[in-house]
Amino acid sequence: MSKDRGRRTTVSGSKKRRAGTSLAGALCLAPGVRLERGDRRDTPVLLCPEGQVHLNRGAAAIIRLCDGSRRRDDIVAEIVRRAHGRLLETDVGEFLDAARSRGWIVEVPSI
Repeated sequence: MSKDRGRRTTVSGSKKRRAGTSLAGALCLAPGVRLERGDRRDTPVLLCPEGQVHLNRGAAAIIRLCDGSRRRDDIVAEIVRRAHGRLLETDVGEFLDAARSRGWIVEVPSI
């Protein structure tokens, strides 16, 4: 996902988690953040308090799985499975790390 159009800036090393790090809780969209279709139906848009972020299909698929029912490792495994190995676990993990550091997703306690 290093070439995603939705990634506008890089994440500083201090904010970056290791791709293999497991979060204890499930991931969900942060309050005030939602995923919608853009003006063109094929362009997913993440609406957040800071503005709009146009996502590619891969990034949108990852964000859709952040519904509060899955942990980070579950999301990574599901996306890699769906992509039939075309995506690397580290790429998916790095996108989740970036989304979390930008405030798009948050961790919720496991039940």
